[in-house]
Formats: sequence, C-alpha cells, structure tokens
Amino acid sequence: MTALTDSAPPAHSVSAPREPLVGVLRLLLWIEAALGLAVAVLLSAIASSSFFAGTDGETSMRFAASAAFIFAIAAAIAARGARRRRGWSWTVAAVLQLALAIGTGLAVLNTVWQPYYLVGFALAAVVMGLLSTNGVRRALGQA
Repeated sequence: MTALTDSAPPAHSVSAPREPLVGVLRLLLWIEAALGLAVAVLLSAIASSSFFAGTDGETSMRFAASAAFIFAIAAAIAARGARRRRGWSWTVAAVLQLALAIGTGLAVLNTVWQPYYLVGFALAAVVMGLLSTNGVRRALGQA
C-alpha cells in the first residue's frame, strides 16, 4: 500500500500523448526569449550612447532594457515549463503575451510610429491563439 499505486501517472511520462502544438508553443516562447534578450542589449547600448548621456532618457531606456531582460527570462521559464507539461507555464505564457501587447502599445504611443511595431502585436496574437487551442490547454492542464 503505497501512494504510487493510487496516484495517476505524471503528465510528462512516456505514456502521455504527444501534442505537436506544445512544441510550436515552446519554439515561439524561445523566439520571444531571444528577441527579448536582443531588445535588452539594444536598449542598453542606446542608453549608453552619448545621445542620452546624463538625461532622464537614459534612465528610461535602462528601465526598458531591464524589463525586456526580465521578459526574456520569463519566456525561457515558460518554455521550459511547457516542455515539462506544467500547468503554471500556460499562465506565465498568457501573462507574457499580455505584457508584450501592452509594452508594444506603449511604444507605439510614446514614439514615432514604425511598421515593425506590428511584430510585437502579431507575435502576441499568434501565441495567444496557440494557447487557446484545445490540445495545448489539455496538455498543460487547463482544460
């Protein structure tokens, strides 16, 4: 009489069904992590340039760079959780998409419009659409 005989097998065991959309979700989250890291480096380099030296713009750019770095770390953690089929990874990924959409919206409102801003909205929309599919929700314990 052990606890193992009465419990269900873990979701990440060999007998768990394969869900290819979870792999696509992990790929998109890793892309977001890489892009977040690239944006953090770019913003940090811009903040250290002579254009912003000693101004309030330098501080704002450094805060934006740190937010992008934290976003990249959270996206990598969510991708790792999705690989292990953890239920919290669905929530982290959804909150990250909300943060990405809000951050992109703030960038659009505070700076001159550039067409590449649509990448942030498109990436958030694609990942949220993927998160709302039945297969991903079931695989990550949200169904």
